[in-house]
Amino acid sequence: MQLTRKVRIYPSKEQEDTLWVLSDRCRLIYNFALAERKERYATEGKGISYIDQQNRLPEIKEQYPEYKQVNSKVLQMVLRTLDGSYKSFFALIKQDPDARPPGFRGRKYFFTMKYNQSGFKVTDEEVQLSHKVEGGAKLVFPITTYAKFTDVKQVDVHYNEGKWYLSIVDEIKPPEYHDNGLYQAFDLGITKQTAVNMEGKFFELKNIRPDLYWNKTIDRITGRRDHCIKHTKTNCRPSSKKWLMLNNIKRKFEKKRAN
Repeated sequence: MQLTRKVRIYPSKEQEDTLWVLSDRCRLIYNFALAERKERYATEGKGISYIDQQNRLPEIKEQYPEYKQVNSKVLQMVLRTLDGSYKSFFALIKQDPDARPPGFRGRKYFFTMKYNQSGFKVTDEEVQLSHKVEGGAKLVFPITTYAKFTDVKQVDVHYNEGKWYLSIVDEIKPPEYHDNGLYQAFDLGITKQTAVNMEGKFFELKNIRPDLYWNKTIDRITGRRDHCIKHTKTNCRPSSKKWLMLNNIKRKFEKKRAN
């Protein structure tokens, strides 16, 4: 079974610059592949598969040598991400006609890099990621975990509101099953869970739903913010300071809810 551990890292300024260079290469590959899919559908009425786009990567690297800076597996995972987004879109549009297809990524967007199977070295003290950016900093990050890694399959690098993280996917061996002759039955409800064992002991657990805890606060702040002036295409006036302040507070509480 696979277990993902999320670890925060603190890259130096030089390491951040290198990560952004690699991310920009991934973002452009994503945008080019997306444009190719859109153009193929517009001209021929059919899409293009992940395999077809992956097989063109060596040709793209020869034509544009800057893409050799990124590990090959990382570029392949970029195309897999796009392919997965399209599959999700086609499944969603059957239920929601207003569903929108994947969109292009802007210059300020940090593209999550997925080192799958190769391009990384993980120990219990540090993680090392490969790249070929000329003059770029070595991507070696000290980490602190409370468990040892046994068989790491993938390392993801992602960026969220000024903070850097690694998601390390480790293959672990589950404990062997041992039948002690005692059994516990659970009824997994939506609002509560009920349990009973062989001795007749019975108890209920209410679902706390921590994801709903912040909703009331977020709705109240959203209501206050919507009464302030916001800049739009039809309204050339800049957003008011109060709108900006309340919007920042709203994003802060949304982040708390997500965590």
